[in-house]
Amino acid sequence: MSTPSDQYENIVNIMIATDNHLGYCEKDQIRGNDSFITFEEILELAVEKDVDFILLGGNLFHDATPSQNTLNKCFKLLRQYTLGDRPISVEFLSDQSLAFHDALNQSVNYEDPNINVSIPVFSIHGYRDDPIGLENLSALNILATAGLINYFGRCTDLSQVEIKPILLKKGETQIALYGLSHISDPRLCRLLQAGKVIMEQPDESAGEWFNLMVIHQNRVDRGRKEYIPEEILPDFLDLIIWGHEHDCRIEAEVNTKKNFFVTQPGSSVVTSLKEGESLQKNVAILQIRKKQFQIQPLPLKTVRPFIFESITLSDFSEEYGLDQADAAEKVQNLAKEKMEEMIKRAEERLTNHPKQPKLPLIRLRIIYNDEAQMFNAIRFGQQYNERIANPADAVVFKKLVKKKKFEAMDCDKDAMSNAFNREEVESETKVEDVVDRYFDEVDEDKKLQVISPKVLSEMCFRMVEKNDANAADTILQIYQTMAVDHLMSELASENDIDNELKVFRDNQTENYEEIIKLFDKLGTTNKVSYEDGLHENLFKKRTPGSRKTKATDMMTDDDDESTPEPTTSRGRKQARGSGRGGRGRGRGARAMPQLDISMESETSARQPTLLDAMNQRKSSRTRSAPKVVYDISSDSE
Repeated sequence: MSTPSDQYENIVNIMIATDNHLGYCEKDQIRGNDSFITFEEILELAVEKDVDFILLGGNLFHDATPSQNTLNKCFKLLRQYTLGDRPISVEFLSDQSLAFHDALNQSVNYEDPNINVSIPVFSIHGYRDDPIGLENLSALNILATAGLINYFGRCTDLSQVEIKPILLKKGETQIALYGLSHISDPRLCRLLQAGKVIMEQPDESAGEWFNLMVIHQNRVDRGRKEYIPEEILPDFLDLIIWGHEHDCRIEAEVNTKKNFFVTQPGSSVVTSLKEGESLQKNVAILQIRKKQFQIQPLPLKTVRPFIFESITLSDFSEEYGLDQADAAEKVQNLAKEKMEEMIKRAEERLTNHPKQPKLPLIRLRIIYNDEAQMFNAIRFGQQYNERIANPADAVVFKKLVKKKKFEAMDCDKDAMSNAFNREEVESETKVEDVVDRYFDEVDEDKKLQVISPKVLSEMCFRMVEKNDANAADTILQIYQTMAVDHLMSELASENDIDNELKVFRDNQTENYEEIIKLFDKLGTTNKVSYEDGLHENLFKKRTPGSRKTKATDMMTDDDDESTPEPTTSRGRKQARGSGRGGRGRGRGARAMPQLDISMESETSARQPTLLDAMNQRKSSRTRSAPKVVYDISSDSE
């Protein structure tokens, strides 16, 4: 890439690292110093490799309010390795007051006449160490005020994000460094899609620039708008350093859609016992010369060894006889064999570094399908107290869940795309409009079977535009009650239920305005009846007994009890509890909004209904069926 003559003059050497999580597990007697030991190794490598500066990708601290112990150790390490008389060869070109407006002198720390900086540290904040509190400060503000780091990339206006690059120069190499500290992924997605993230580009007349960006967001697809797709970032970037993800993918990966590269250093300390954390952890030296770059991975030698393995007991059932009465004992023997293998593999990861912790982290995940195969994992781990660092949670059980295959109603991708991208749609697309457009276009087999699309749109409108967090819960409960009332008014047989629900859905669509009035009235009175005039076109009233044979046909020989007393309300009983949102005081109690839909008939006695027959059959079954108690254990890690 370069010759010895221009090694110093034109090549910028940068140490890159992310997610150091200083202070993680600091109260643990065994693991409390892990994050500090490895962070010190990173600083030692920076000095050894004679880097121009260190670039951190967020989550320097594990907590937004780090303890005094964590801050003290961090201050000591930064003072020990980054302060000194070594000259700085990187020139700062841009307006420092804009880049470091929170700093004491509003300037890069190595130009502060009161501090001798030998290795500058640039850092954005992450998800863990983001600003909080009355003054909305991050722990990085404290380090910046002390002159130990250069804290940049913080966004103060979340309605529109403007990112001005830090312009650096060394010889013929010019770098435009963009920083974007952590922002909520859904919010950032909306801003990017709306074109409200503005990245200012340097003046090309001053020469070519290497555009380097450091970002701290979800990179892996965790659901719509719960991550930042790479291709949504601008294509003028050359390299992106991605923080927040702990899997180490240090080698630069090209994004073919935008033709830029992405490197993901990962975390420097194990914070969750997951498979991705068991990969070799690295930092890297990034070398940049004009528009060229290369990444030199540096394996970390002080990281505590971590071995992860997952076994499925069904794969060992025949070999170990796990379907027999002593299954738990045999599974325990199998776990012992695996633990010994894993401890041996962990010993192979020891690097002989004098500061590397020797006791390994072990995570054996056992996937089972029968509770009889489980044993006490905490008691099992006690026999490894002197051999591993985490005996209490070395073994975890996870239930093998067999999901039933249903005929899923696939989303019409073309209709969805058209709903979002119609030419006549304004830039500020409302979610309820998208819902309307989608269901207007899809075929009948992809429409909602019960709820009206209009009602779904109203629900979205109230949740998004009116910030009503209870809208979905309230409207669906009301809608469920109305659907049951419709079925009861029709006395639908089991075979006719689907058709009647479609009739109900179509009625709601035709009488959408009345439904909205009903929702609004329920919000204040919590009780609506036929006499209110809101249900005139929503249900087809039938005279009592017009379809009573359907109820009597379903009654069995043991349904010999008398018909229940007539009632004035055919809706659900009022749930116990009161208060805002209709929430009850008991666990799980939830007050359902009442629809008091009275059906006055000319006769004083009510005819048997389908609900009566079902209740009588249920009562009969309850008397005869034995009580069964299921002990459901948690399978989460």
